[in-house]
Amino acid sequence: MKELANLAAEYVDIVGEVSDIPMATVFIGLELAAIENGEKTLSAKQIISDLRAWSKELKFGFDSIMDSSQTITDESAAQALKQFRSRFDKLERILERKKDAGYILGSTHHGASGLLPGIRTNITAYQVPACISNAENTVITSAKKLQKIINDGHEVLDNVLSVTQGNKDYQELKQKLDSRMQNILDMQGTKHS
Repeated sequence: MKELANLAAEYVDIVGEVSDIPMATVFIGLELAAIENGEKTLSAKQIISDLRAWSKELKFGFDSIMDSSQTITDESAAQALKQFRSRFDKLERILERKKDAGYILGSTHHGASGLLPGIRTNITAYQVPACISNAENTVITSAKKLQKIINDGHEVLDNVLSVTQGNKDYQELKQKLDSRMQNILDMQGTKHS
């Protein structure tokens, strides 16, 4: 029970960190295009500053876009802009394939968050001998709901995370969650046999 609660909380954190990325992509895309098209003139230092901020917002892991000890030149800013654009284009292509990505990520986050209080409360109920049977039924129901939420949002989350720094963490967490939920659902089989 406690393991499911911890894994579900981890999942909620990961989804929450990226749920605003689709909307941020729209605004950052406009700013990026304005710089590249010369509509917005910025110094090399300002460009690097913007890229660092956008990278953080999009979870690209480009926090070290340039070593702080390096001198920022027009050439180094242009190179950093090119690297950022490459990653940004990949993200945009992912989001174009799935127009409702923002909605899916938001509903996945909201749905999983909504299950957490019940899962946590159930940990306490499981400690009371008279409540064990009911607690087992509740955890099975919660696991099924969580599994559906995760499966419904997996493709979009997996694709968005493929261009962020959180992808490896998510893959490991998904395996643990799948395994834990399967154990819980197996418990249902033994209850009815």
